[in-house]
Amino acid sequence: MNPLATPPSNVLYLWPLRTLFIGQLGRLSPMSQGAHALMFALDAPLSVRIGEHEYRSRSLLVPAGTRFHPDTRGQRIACCFLDPLGRDFLYLQAQMRRCHDGVYVESVRQAEQLSVLEHLWQQGADAATAYSQLTDVLFPSVSVSEPGFRVDERIERVVDMIRADPADNISNDELAARVGLSGARLQRLFKESTGIPIRRYRLWHRLFVTSSMMAMGSTLTDAALAAGFSDSSHLTHVFRSMLGMKPSMVLRRSRDMRILVGTGQ
Repeated sequence: MNPLATPPSNVLYLWPLRTLFIGQLGRLSPMSQGAHALMFALDAPLSVRIGEHEYRSRSLLVPAGTRFHPDTRGQRIACCFLDPLGRDFLYLQAQMRRCHDGVYVESVRQAEQLSVLEHLWQQGADAATAYSQLTDVLFPSVSVSEPGFRVDERIERVVDMIRADPADNISNDELAARVGLSGARLQRLFKESTGIPIRRYRLWHRLFVTSSMMAMGSTLTDAALAAGFSDSSHLTHVFRSMLGMKPSMVLRRSRDMRILVGTGQ
């Protein structure tokens, strides 16, 4: 680990199956994310509106596809987007104290989790170090089986096919044929496994690919096109819909923003 004299305001970690943002954001719009998400308020309770209700908590677990509106009020947050097949979600769900309108709040391990996230932000940890420190804290170790978790190998194969070539708009019927299902059956099983439709997962993964390419030096427009978006306007629309902000708020490189790509899961 190489501590920084002055930690950056924001850091975005990108791993193949998970993503973690730590830092400050401006005002967010209502959003519906393409992955299960675990969010923390590092400085004070976070206000979150779900439907007609508003809740305050230092930690919340949000299922994929849930429409909600967080108000960060300028404080630091940490947001970890979890694996698409739900193993992380099941692991974390058991640790949450309460559930309101489908969103889980107040982790029983909140103090430990906040401490690790604060340490990562203060120390400016690289992606490998961060992943190691987060294992068994925010997500389970690969070697540990999660009680009640069962992977539908057909859905896992569909996820792998989308990830292998996110710019290829393979039809649902073609994906279904490749795994021996009807189109309607695949759609139903995919949403049961991931919480979102196939099309929305494809768009979500394209956001990840765009972010990874920008971390390697691509421009926003070039990265968006290579990831399968029709143009930068399409990317901006999807980004705002799923993350409640313009892509430039997170993906613009500066001395106050680092994007780190890791090889962990």
